[in-house]
Amino acid sequence: MKTEKYESGAKVSMYCSACEDDTEHTVGTVTKLGKISSAVCDNCQTASTFKGGVKTGVTAGKGKVPELYDRKKRYRKGQAMMHNIFGHGEVTAVFEAQKIDVLFGETTRRLIHDQE
Repeated sequence: MKTEKYESGAKVSMYCSACEDDTEHTVGTVTKLGKISSAVCDNCQTASTFKGGVKTGVTAGKGKVPELYDRKKRYRKGQAMMHNIFGHGEVTAVFEAQKIDVLFGETTRRLIHDQE
């Protein structure tokens, strides 16, 4: 199975949590093996970092402001939120029915959601 190799400055389509859609991103940096280690959304300037193909950091750009975190709301992977303490975040995992992992900058926090 052949893996695609990327170069700095290349354009790639990927999901942007701020735009909530697949958008064009500009590859910032790549590993020695040609894997993306950072990319910036061309639409909203949200920057994302990756390690081993997993998103490890997100910095909000000038896109639309995501909704304020609400533990009663149901979230999905990739969705953006604004937390009153942690700031801009992106849901990286949904599990155990009512728990989510959210990436805030370079820190992942476990939060609850879908609470009655």
